[in-house]
Amino acid sequence: MLAPVLNDIATPTRLLVGVMGLTVGALLGGPVAGASPLAIGVSVVVAAAVQVVLMTGVVVWLQRADRRFLAEVERGTGEIARGAVVPQPAIGRVVRQKTVRVASWGPGRGTLPPPTGATVLTAVGDGPARRVCALVPSDLGLHHRGVPALLLLHPDRPEVAVLDDRATYDGLVRVDADPRWRTERLPTDRTVVGGYVGLLLALLVAGAAGVGVSALATAVLA
Repeated sequence: MLAPVLNDIATPTRLLVGVMGLTVGALLGGPVAGASPLAIGVSVVVAAAVQVVLMTGVVVWLQRADRRFLAEVERGTGEIARGAVVPQPAIGRVVRQKTVRVASWGPGRGTLPPPTGATVLTAVGDGPARRVCALVPSDLGLHHRGVPALLLLHPDRPEVAVLDDRATYDGLVRVDADPRWRTERLPTDRTVVGGYVGLLLALLVAGAAGVGVSALATAVLA
């Protein structure tokens, strides 16, 4: 089982913000140190090169993590489809969706070929509300934030769900009106990144480090 991907993305988000802060700080280090134009030019080139290297590494890491998570969702969906596990019913609302080239499955229509919407939803059921991912047929139109859905949650993979495509219009109306949307503590974009204060601190610390390193380097070059 993978570590939380949808409900705790503080580390990769802070890493991205830190890389940006480090680069900006490195660009400011030369002028702060009162270095010569040549030294400042060198620091700018070095900072740009470091930015490219770090951002490339972060992007590759995130892409690999995304592929691993999609494979986890496929495995969990297959287990539910085969009856290897007993899913738990829940209600959901769409957060976002992206198109992927994998098959989808639902208890009503069975397996359908790509394209499929890898759909992130907020799930409310037994236990705390959380974000989950379901492989949804693209023709169902779950593209817009807040669209209600009935879900079947994997019992052992907490971020994997299947869309219950047998839901009726009346059933979805009841999902949308469920009082738990008002009483439950729901995950948000702010909470899953660990809070905006943490991002600001990561930016400031990385920026200060970039200024210090760049100022020292340009002073030596001067």
